[in-house]
Amino acid sequence: MAAAAWRSHKLKEDKTMSCCSDVMTPIEASSCCTPHDTAEQAAQAMRDSGCGCAPVVEDTAHLKLVGVVTERDVCCGVAAEDRRASDVRVDTIMRPLSACCGASEPVEEARRKLHEHRATSLPVVDQRGCCCGTVSMHRLEKS
Repeated sequence: MAAAAWRSHKLKEDKTMSCCSDVMTPIEASSCCTPHDTAEQAAQAMRDSGCGCAPVVEDTAHLKLVGVVTERDVCCGVAAEDRRASDVRVDTIMRPLSACCGASEPVEEARRKLHEHRATSLPVVDQRGCCCGTVSMHRLEKS
């Protein structure tokens, strides 16, 4: 009986100790945008990826993360200002990199960051600082 209890505890521990790379949604270059892209392109990237934010990267070849742009950023920076999305550059509405998760970070740390930053999703970076995915509160609740 003690062995069964230990195995059960160990399974729960393993589940809570998983890392972000286990639960992230892998990212493709088409889901990212650069600071020089337009708000229209950022909105298309979010639509195509089904995510409410788009990682902003230096360039789509290396995916070095520099910030994030959200649906709210596009709405407030374009519609609320009565501007055309094709005339607004991402670097004028994006959020500089304030929070992201490392691929090897524990899932609990990702949950803490999402809560702390009142975010629904965050970019995940590899050891080089390149965007490799996103982790969302929705996905974490399922894990």
